[in-house]
Amino acid sequence: MNETRGYSAFQVKAVDEGARRFTGWATTPATDRVGDTINSLGATFQNPVILLHQHRHDRPIGRAMLKKPTAKGIEFEAEIPNVSTPGEFKDRVDLAWDEIRHGVVRAVSIGFRPIKYVHKDDGGIDFQEIEIYELSTVSVPALPEAVITSIKSMEPISADVVRMIAESERKGSVKLLPPTPRSGAVPLIRN
Repeated sequence: MNETRGYSAFQVKAVDEGARRFTGWATTPATDRVGDTINSLGATFQNPVILLHQHRHDRPIGRAMLKKPTAKGIEFEAEIPNVSTPGEFKDRVDLAWDEIRHGVVRAVSIGFRPIKYVHKDDGGIDFQEIEIYELSTVSVPALPEAVITSIKSMEPISADVVRMIAESERKGSVKLLPPTPRSGAVPLIRN
């Protein structure tokens, strides 16, 4: 059998409707702007937590997954949905995403319930145990280290490329194989 192999000039990045994800630090043990500290190891939460815009409980914009607390703090991964239906919710999530991806909003803040704490001599509070119930994107965080560290936007493949691939597969001129582990490129086999 004479088989010719070739590799595509495009890379499949996503097949969803444009996931809008970002990661960062929800909290660290550093002292915040008002003199308070949070012991990350004393934090509890139930994933996923609601993602809010500027701590507005009436303005949810997505959800976040908090990672296991460590002595360095608590990392998170959050996602803002890509809403296709026009309206207030679409406008809200699009605005929140635009603020993040354009670097206008680069920080987050947690909403929590104090469980165990002590007042410090300097006037601040040392929160030893807390329950985190929300994460918010914010313009100015109380904790300067609560920042967004990466943004991952997965743009969907264009409809034209999807039609081209489907037509080529239908004609039998191209067969898609799984992505290769090294390159992530989608190998094609031509008959």
